Amino acid sequence: MAKYKSDATHVITTIIFNDLEKAQTGFAMIKDLEAIKEIDMDQMVLAKRDEAEGFSFIDAIDFTQQDQSFKGSLIGMAIGVIGGPFGMLVGSVAGYLIGANRDEKNERDSFDLFNRTLNQINPNHYGVILISEVNEDSEAVNAIAAELGATIRRTGETLPDGAV
Repeated sequence: MAKYKSDATHVITTIIFNDLEKAQTGFAMIKDLEAIKEIDMDQMVLAKRDEAEGFSFIDAIDFTQQDQSFKGSLIGMAIGVIGGPFGMLVGSVAGYLIGANRDEKNERDSFDLFNRTLNQINPNHYGVILISEVNEDSEAVNAIAAELGATIRRTGETLPDGAV
């Protein structure tokens, strides 16, 4: 995932909707704002809280686009050049496994963060959860929530390096 200062404070914004159609519209509108760099986010999730079934993730996106598996594979292959073709193969596989382990840990940390945040969504409602390193108290996000009749809740959490 993205490189952050150690123990960086992240702002978690939860936008709560009454119905799925509005939640999906809000998710798409916010994704478009991030694409044109109107706002800066790390991750975003569309989640549903059902009284009987609990929580479920409908859609998710990671804007950091970091892939430790690929990076580890390339580094391992570069180091393996010293050992010839077999060294490149072994180095590439070892680097991939190390990188994949880091990816899995980052995803687990992100999932834990989303689970802690999900309690802000009322039963039988939908939520768009945004994680950003900067305070995304932008007028654009507030306008989307107001336009779609949603409520916004923001919290700050200190997360260890690489947790998002």
